[in-house]
Amino acid sequence: MIITLTKTDLKSKSKIRRKLERLIPVFRDISKYYNEDEIFSLVLSVIRVNEMNIVEIEKVKNRTKYSIDTEKIKYWIEKRLVPNTIKISLDDKEFLKLIAFSLAMPYKMLRGETKATMSEKVQRGKQRDFDQIFSDTFIGKIGDVVFKQFTKQKFARDVTLDWKIGKEIKAFKSDIVGSKKIVSIKSTDTLESIWAETPKNADYGILVKVSLPKDFFMKILAYISSLEKLLNFIKEKTQEDITTDLVNFVKETAYSEQMVIKAFVCGFFKTSKDTFKHRGDKLTYLEGEFEIYEDKHIAKCNQLRFSQYDWNNFLKDIFIN
Repeated sequence: MIITLTKTDLKSKSKIRRKLERLIPVFRDISKYYNEDEIFSLVLSVIRVNEMNIVEIEKVKNRTKYSIDTEKIKYWIEKRLVPNTIKISLDDKEFLKLIAFSLAMPYKMLRGETKATMSEKVQRGKQRDFDQIFSDTFIGKIGDVVFKQFTKQKFARDVTLDWKIGKEIKAFKSDIVGSKKIVSIKSTDTLESIWAETPKNADYGILVKVSLPKDFFMKILAYISSLEKLLNFIKEKTQEDITTDLVNFVKETAYSEQMVIKAFVCGFFKTSKDTFKHRGDKLTYLEGEFEIYEDKHIAKCNQLRFSQYDWNNFLKDIFIN
């Protein structure tokens, strides 16, 4: 099936979604793991970078027509997305280390035990509170946990992750302990993102897209029964009808959906002079352009390597044996 978009359509998420409305449930079923919102966001990113030539671009007089081949989208889901999706259990030891790391980071900042600051790595120097630092740290590092599971499942290779919080801000070091090369693992919960990036001194960049519920920390507390203890404590101490109603609402909402972490290991790229971009540079994609706000290496998702052969060569390159 071919779906045709105009340039205006291509710039509008809602218009693209309406055009794909009947097919989104089909994409969801093929994907096995993702709900309709998640699979739409992932498909949207594929359209934006024209991965696997899903979009045919044709000039018609003074207009440009974009024809989307939905069969190619199905093929991308089956061959690219599903085989590279990892599910993380809340009992995973590395996941539990990540929670400890994420809780420790804002405390380390507040006490001055790391040179990272409350506004570190935030565009326009925006100040962050404790919750925001926890969330940013968790989302930024969960890709490491996913990648460790990915290499173990796919290549029987156990990588060691770095969970130390340094006192000084130095040049970026590898996210993988013991690697010969500097490897940056970036994770994002923006499933429609089309960019993979690394610090300027990295040798490799890996991108992981993670599906997390917005209330993921509440669901973690619910999973270990701590949320229920807190809510029961509030209920017992106040004994007011309005509080009881609020407590029941929170409990019903938090427990209504099980906490499931799904992640798509998009692939990796090797840095070079061609991938290095300067602050102020502008990169184009199908419906617009993106301005770089700091010096770094960056690549589009359709430029990432992801085959078993590519990953084997990557692992050979970063390890001694």
